[in-house]
Amino acid sequence: MKTVLVVEDSSTSRDITSHFLQQGGFRVLEAEDGADALNVLKARHVDLILTDIMMPNMDGWGLYRAVRSDKSYNLTPFVFLSVLDELDDQIKGLTLGVDDYITKPVTPPQLIARVNTALMRSERLANYFYRNPVTDLSTPRYFRERLIQESARCKASGYDLSVVVFGIGNYVDLVRAHAEWFAESAARLSGQALHKQCRSFDVIADMGDGRFGVILPNAPIDQAKAWADHVAGSWNVSLVWPETQQQELVDIGYQCVFLTGIDDASEAFEKLLASFDRKW
Repeated sequence: MKTVLVVEDSSTSRDITSHFLQQGGFRVLEAEDGADALNVLKARHVDLILTDIMMPNMDGWGLYRAVRSDKSYNLTPFVFLSVLDELDDQIKGLTLGVDDYITKPVTPPQLIARVNTALMRSERLANYFYRNPVTDLSTPRYFRERLIQESARCKASGYDLSVVVFGIGNYVDLVRAHAEWFAESAARLSGQALHKQCRSFDVIADMGDGRFGVILPNAPIDQAKAWADHVAGSWNVSLVWPETQQQELVDIGYQCVFLTGIDDASEAFEKLLASFDRKW
């Protein structure tokens, strides 16, 4: 379920828009102006921002500039929903780089279609990256391509090759006890922590559902396990559930596979990823 942040100073309009989106299958967060929206973004993950333009404290233009100044939201679709139907306003918004400009009134089917289109456009764009511009981790597609390349290189040169899969042990519990967006936030923090522990030529990717793959070229299995033990032993990642201010620890575990001499490294990795055990 995708999360949409609705930013609108009129509570009536905000409720109507939120109702339309919820009926369309979206999770909705609300903010009454741009400044309030920025506070929501600090604490919550959103997949798309849908905002009015004319608002107190910080209007839609100011919110757009603030959002785009933070690389964390490089791929987050930003859509204006406004009664300002003048052509100049629409041109201004599209020139700034907003993903869409919708004028009110709008029917529920039109709104859902335009939101879905913006989300799909963002997802297609993300598929072209070999590295996620927000997290700096490799994409799963690029990871799998590099795994094939590294396997062939190490096999030809006689070097060792190991792969480690890390996973958040309480990822499912974080989803059930709190929310999917909260677990995803824990995954982003974990990915950043793991990235800092890798060598410059290692390849680390977010494989989804709180799991991370790490390719360790020129690393025998004993070295890979020793490194993974060190990472797990020094692990100290936590985040705060905003509604209660309760701190939640993020558990981490790992499994390794030694790929030297294995004919199909891709198959071995996929089996490891599919069978990854969270019960440690």
